Amino acid sequence: MKESNTLALALAVFAGLGLVAALLLAGLNALTEERITDERRDHALRAVSAMLPAGSYDNDLLDTEAPIEIRGLEEATTYTARLSGNATALVFDIVTANGYSGDIRLLVAVSAEGVVLGSRILEHRETPGLGDRIERDKSDWLAQFDGRSLGRPPAEEWAPDRRGGAFDTVTSATISSAAVVDAIKRVLLTFESRGDVLLRETQAK
Repeated sequence: MKESNTLALALAVFAGLGLVAALLLAGLNALTEERITDERRDHALRAVSAMLPAGSYDNDLLDTEAPIEIRGLEEATTYTARLSGNATALVFDIVTANGYSGDIRLLVAVSAEGVVLGSRILEHRETPGLGDRIERDKSDWLAQFDGRSLGRPPAEEWAPDRRGGAFDTVTSATISSAAVVDAIKRVLLTFESRGDVLLRETQAK
């Protein structure tokens, strides 16, 4: 009987320790995920400051964060730049799953007139020395989109030149080049169809 009680007590202790460990692990995971999310957001906002012209906005972009659905993209969030209460640009934080090695996350800043102000690759899994040349730090490939719009060039020409389009292809990253061009095109198509509404909605907040 005594041995039975000892065994039961030991099992209870082990069960209790297991429960405590599980709770601690869950709490640690929650804190880690929250920190990673915050760091990703901060990284994105730092990149925004490099794309938007100085003095073009005076609001806290975080206050304007809003999810949006864009067909063909895995994730999409918008941030609205305002100056004296007037919307001056929309910044799209998007993810395309069409990269050669998987997801590519990028920012695209679009003026209130529908012109690309800038773009930045935030995350990707492309091969170092090859596919990573889509990054601004590795080449000036992304700069070719600055100042472009859906009519410049026409929508049907928004593709890499190796696929009959108007944009240069990164030699070592044909698939990833196409993925980025397509993602920016989808942003501009969304802006063309819903930009006025998005700008009005955010301006009214």
